[in-house]
Amino acid sequence: MKKLLALVFAVGCLFAQTAKIGGDWQMTTQTPHGPMKGPLQIHQEGDKISGTYVLEAIGTMNLTGKVEGEKISFSMEIPGAGVTLAFTGKLEGEKMTGSTEHGNWSATRK
Repeated sequence: MKKLLALVFAVGCLFAQTAKIGGDWQMTTQTPHGPMKGPLQIHQEGDKISGTYVLEAIGTMNLTGKVEGEKISFSMEIPGAGVTLAFTGKLEGEKMTGSTEHGNWSATRK
């Protein structure tokens, strides 16, 4: 019985592993004004993420969020606007895709 429980626990851990998304990405956000592209840098500690997204028209936006398995969620505040954008998505290989209230987004690892 103990061996069976250990096996079930081990298999569960394999499927529940947190995706590794830390590093440099190129992100595109679809907006009502057209696509916006810029570098996305993510720092990861366990399931917590932080980083920056730089857009020429807006500047540097700081992000905070989390990773659960292959699912990603984070938020960014637009500098000087007092507007916070919420992003959700998932990791698929070397690409992330998802959505916000204003459109879709994607990022490819550099």
